Amino acid sequence: MPYGSRVRIPKTLEALFILLIALAGGLAPLFIKWTDRHLHTALALSTGIFLGAVFLHLLPSIANLSNDLGHLTETPGHEGHAHGGILLWCFVLVGVLAVYLIESILMSTGDAGNAHGHSHTAHGEADLNRHRTIGYAALAGLVIHGLTAGISLAAAGHNEGISSALFLAICAHKGFEAFSLATVFLLAEVPRARVAWIVGLFALVTPFGILLGSQLMHVLTEVGIGIAAALAAGTFLYVCLCELLPEVFHRRQDVGAKITLLAAGIVLMYLFGEVGV
Repeated sequence: MPYGSRVRIPKTLEALFILLIALAGGLAPLFIKWTDRHLHTALALSTGIFLGAVFLHLLPSIANLSNDLGHLTETPGHEGHAHGGILLWCFVLVGVLAVYLIESILMSTGDAGNAHGHSHTAHGEADLNRHRTIGYAALAGLVIHGLTAGISLAAAGHNEGISSALFLAICAHKGFEAFSLATVFLLAEVPRARVAWIVGLFALVTPFGILLGSQLMHVLTEVGIGIAAALAAGTFLYVCLCELLPEVFHRRQDVGAKITLLAAGIVLMYLFGEVGV
């Protein structure tokens, strides 16, 4: 697609457009009456979107940045031992372990608090606590990802081709990310008013990143952006594989529809990558 002929859009208008898309995607689930069965089915689409974001976008970009960093840190005569490139993968691991440890601490606290309650009530409350932990972990990953995306868009401002591609990619993802986030919190039975506040705050993250990046673009480093992206990837990786996938399929209802929606979410992320990333 010939981006060179594109009319340049001010960053403030890009930020506003991204904000509106995120609000539309995140608030839509609040106006639909969901049953628990519908929520688990919709969660399959959300999980596919998260998986696609991790494996088709975040991890490949980290691999590219790691290769670049590895080349920069090579020493003469040791081209095959460029250890600098492993730095970002270490932060992916940090993201995975951080979510696991936080969840383990929260879950053990919650279980201890329910130790003397009725078993059925305690089990239901533990499930809700786990769902909320998943929601906030997903929120943390999305916030980091959204912030780095906004900063990257601002940093690419002088290159119209890259800037246009990033803007299209962010617009394509943002509505579905907000939809997925709202779905996870609804499954955790978080009050709708609070979900609306969470969606609103999340919608502001990428526009804030654009404005922040515009002010700091002269001091930003590729490594710093890469570390933030690696932490987000690690967070997503744990949440998707260890929490969301088991949650989607722990009930045998609508398995065919869930698999279809899971695949659809991954395909959507692939198509959006073809458009802009």
